[in-house]
Amino acid sequence: MAGITSFSYRKFMHEFNPNALTFTEMISDFGLIYDNEKTLNLLKSDGSDKPLAIQLFGGSKETIIKAINVINNLNIDFDFLDLNLACPMPKIIKNKAGSFWLKDQEKLYDLMKDVVLTSKKPVTAKVRIGYDEININETVKTLEKAGVSFISIHARTRDQLYYGKPNFEVLKDIKKIISIPFGISGDIYTVSDALNALNLTKADAILVARGGVGNPKLFKNIDLALNNLPYDETLNLSEQKEYLLRFSGLLIEELGEKRAISILRGIAPKFFLSFPNSKKYRSLLAQKMSSKEDLINILNDFN
Repeated sequence: MAGITSFSYRKFMHEFNPNALTFTEMISDFGLIYDNEKTLNLLKSDGSDKPLAIQLFGGSKETIIKAINVINNLNIDFDFLDLNLACPMPKIIKNKAGSFWLKDQEKLYDLMKDVVLTSKKPVTAKVRIGYDEININETVKTLEKAGVSFISIHARTRDQLYYGKPNFEVLKDIKKIISIPFGISGDIYTVSDALNALNLTKADAILVARGGVGNPKLFKNIDLALNNLPYDETLNLSEQKEYLLRFSGLLIEELGEKRAISILRGIAPKFFLSFPNSKKYRSLLAQKMSSKEDLINILNDFN
């Protein structure tokens, strides 16, 4: 969710499920160590997006620990430190970060043991079911032994990237292996997706990523379903327009109009994917929008 889960996005989404844990974008250990302004801006929060986890990544124990010490000394109100051990992207793997850590259980344990000892906050971890081969049972035991408080599991290997179906079947016995809570992710686009994955894995939580972009009601509907309350997944055009305008207003306030509109070109079209005759307007939002005025005009013309 790099480039998406900005402070504005977290704040906007939080109103749909105030109890849900939100995560910052991936924070670079080197960015913190060298006091990089863009990196520090990713830590922005005023408490309206809590509970909040700072999501850190890095390719060596030494630099990750240095970065955690930086975080410890910053005046940030957050709840968990999350280590991203799941990102499969080549530029992250090249630096031995993200899911590269899943290749060596000894190094993984050594890292996470010291992360837990260094962090002033409880530590969580995001992982995949394996790097090139499935070894999730070994990984979760390693993380629990290291003192991690919660594990998020994306049900694909690193080699799969985001292709193919997530393999929730291999997670059905995790509860028998570890005593700490775990959550699951992978292609959660509907309430049924969430409930089916939870029923199969008996996980303690569901994590929604790409499936929630442009569909903020999904978070609320999953919560309603889990509490055996009625929900409606039908998307309303005027409601979706209102949601997009609300989010865009927050993003512009945070980043300025030029930068916000650049980001919105990739996000705004997703609010209307399920609507017939929306292709023209999605194309306009993605390619022709250069100001807030453009956004408003496009939406006003879309009926």
